Amino acid sequence: MSIHILATLEALPEFRSAVDSALRELVQATRQEPGNQRYDLYCDAEQPEVFHIVETYSDMAALEAHRGTRHYLSYRDQARSWLRKPPVVRVLRALDLAGVVPVTAV
Repeated sequence: MSIHILATLEALPEFRSAVDSALRELVQATRQEPGNQRYDLYCDAEQPEVFHIVETYSDMAALEAHRGTRHYLSYRDQARSWLRKPPVVRVLRALDLAGVVPVTAV
């Protein structure tokens, strides 16, 4: 069963560019990991210092392996002082909405 993650990071304004650059490097390295199915980087359209990463791994072992990689640990150590607060990381549960009939107003 795939594991889905949504990570939100908020850069300090003076480090926005550095966080952007470091995250792009992290994306490229993570996409090469066995078990990684998706690792997409976004920034908030209204708050460009806020970044979101949408991640999917084949299983929990792949996620744990990612958290132990050199590139992840290096990014985490490097960016710690660049962020306004610790990242918010949420594990998501996929909901299959296929076949659900929408409720219509009467």
